Amino acid sequence: MNETRLHCSIILWNLAQSEQTVTSLREHLRDYAVDAYSQVPGLRQKIWVSSTGPEGETWGAVYLWDNEESAYGRPPAASRVGELIGYRPTRREYFSVEAAVEGVSAVGALMAGLGMAYQDPTAEPLTRPREYVPGGEAPPIPMRGNGPGPLS
Repeated sequence: MNETRLHCSIILWNLAQSEQTVTSLREHLRDYAVDAYSQVPGLRQKIWVSSTGPEGETWGAVYLWDNEESAYGRPPAASRVGELIGYRPTRREYFSVEAAVEGVSAVGALMAGLGMAYQDPTAEPLTRPREYVPGGEAPPIPMRGNGPGPLS
């Protein structure tokens, strides 16, 4: 039996109080973050995510970690996005991974160079689709966490 315990963290910023946008943060991915995070010990995978819509813009990442120390310790030295955005994440969630699998994809395995940051830099960010909720409208997703504030 494999004794490896994986951990997942989801870190998000509501960009409403930042000068940064989803589009401006893509340059950070291409020029720095993807390469820097490829060298982080204990990081199995990082997927950067964004969302835009009438509620505003959200930026963040989903991390899959090899061990608890990496998942719950200090942010990796590679982390610079908080400085760019100007405040701490507005939402942080931590999970134990119950199971993980990589399915069959027409795109192939996840790798550096895949994603909107590597497409036309003038491409408009995708607009968040309206969520399906049986019997009605979806309520807005509240942002939890430390909220905007100066970095320490």
